[in-house]
Amino acid sequence: MTDRVEQILTRVRTDALQDVRPPGVNEVRRTVRRRRAVTAALAVAAAVIVISSGIALAGLRPPISTAPAAPTTSASDSAPELIPAPDPTVEARITAANRALGDPEKVPWVDATSGVVAPDYENHVNDMPADDYQLFVYCVGDGTVDVVVKAGRYGNDKLAAGAARCGAEPSPATLHVRQPVDGYLRVFLSGDDTASAGSAFAFKFVRTAELTDRAGPETTANASAAAQLLTGAGIPDPTEVTAERTKTVEEARPAGDYLLSFGCVGPGTVSFTVRTAQTLRDGTVATNGRLEISVTHECTPSGQLTKDKAIRLPAGSAFTITAEPDAVARARAGWAYTIRPA
Repeated sequence: MTDRVEQILTRVRTDALQDVRPPGVNEVRRTVRRRRAVTAALAVAAAVIVISSGIALAGLRPPISTAPAAPTTSASDSAPELIPAPDPTVEARITAANRALGDPEKVPWVDATSGVVAPDYENHVNDMPADDYQLFVYCVGDGTVDVVVKAGRYGNDKLAAGAARCGAEPSPATLHVRQPVDGYLRVFLSGDDTASAGSAFAFKFVRTAELTDRAGPETTANASAAAQLLTGAGIPDPTEVTAERTKTVEEARPAGDYLLSFGCVGPGTVSFTVRTAQTLRDGTVATNGRLEISVTHECTPSGQLTKDKAIRLPAGSAFTITAEPDAVARARAGWAYTIRPA
């Protein structure tokens, strides 16, 4: 059996996971899944099993010979293993991703799923009630996973987009999803080459009203102070952002030259990453765009400011700004930004 077949069969074993369901929670919703990569792998696996079975059957016809029969061996000694045991590293990552979802009795989720990262994963949630949600996406391992949520059974009506960075102790990517009507939505996960080589994911939809880590008064006040820091420096119309978790904001603008300013107020450290990324045909902004600015701010009560960084936005692109607070800044610091024509 070739290494390629062994890899496919291992993927079949490790990716054949059930949905993660919270016991005793009424809000659980059933899902219908389309896993095109798994379907292809199953087809190949079935073909391999048929071929292997044919070879084994052909070998059952005894040779025409009067010589004494050779000593027999048990099937377990000679038969090849058609479905190899899954990679224990991948199984451990899946377990860690499931653990990251938390206790559903404390923060109930409406739907949750886990599995192995693939370059093209599509999950259909067929009866999501109209409501305001936070989608938490965890990735255990290496690499990055792009996340897109679309409304309905078909079409390209994008509800949210972002990226989850994989790690040994995953920090979730959090996307705000407003489901406009009861019914369908689709979740797309696209792992890069590194993530698709054995990382694991888990995600959950939680009603915003159920969350206990919503922006509190300290981070809200510091976001307002950060905006005042910008206006006090002569930079108009800042956008305030709280720092209870890592956030990515998208800014679609016409092609041209711009000045970017941002600042933070409060304790801890906030790392800012700014990219110019291509806008795709379905309206999604790619997360692997060109890195323009990477700044780490040691936030203080009086605030830290980065003013008027020049950035050129190519045609067909948009800005993405990601701010990642450390453990001290999380839920306490606040930040603000402004993008204006140069």
